[in-house]
Amino acid sequence: MKIAVDVARGLEFLHERCNPPVVHRNLKSSSILLDANFNAKISDFGLATTSGTHNKSNVEIVGALGGLAPEYLLDGKLTDKSDVYYFGVILLELLMGRNPVEKITTAQNQSLVTWRHTIPDS
Repeated sequence: MKIAVDVARGLEFLHERCNPPVVHRNLKSSSILLDANFNAKISDFGLATTSGTHNKSNVEIVGALGGLAPEYLLDGKLTDKSDVYYFGVILLELLMGRNPVEKITTAQNQSLVTWRHTIPDS
């Protein structure tokens, strides 16, 4: 829970307190560093950009597989909501203990966002 709260505070800082606001663009669990007291810090700002008007014509679609927001992936619309979407994926990772994308076979991958666990009928 502490990791999730720390990351949420970090995103709030980037989106609400930075001037201009910053969109991380590649938020994923491996971009979260923990110190000796398990305080979470967001890192890896190599793809970060300032907020503004971004669309398919002026932004390259990049980011972590399994966590790209649908509006970013399909239309190239990049906003702070793109980071919030992947924050939700990180929460799923924390709660379920699963990777965002898992290899099923050599030709198939399963996304955590679309994964459904079916409970056998009793």
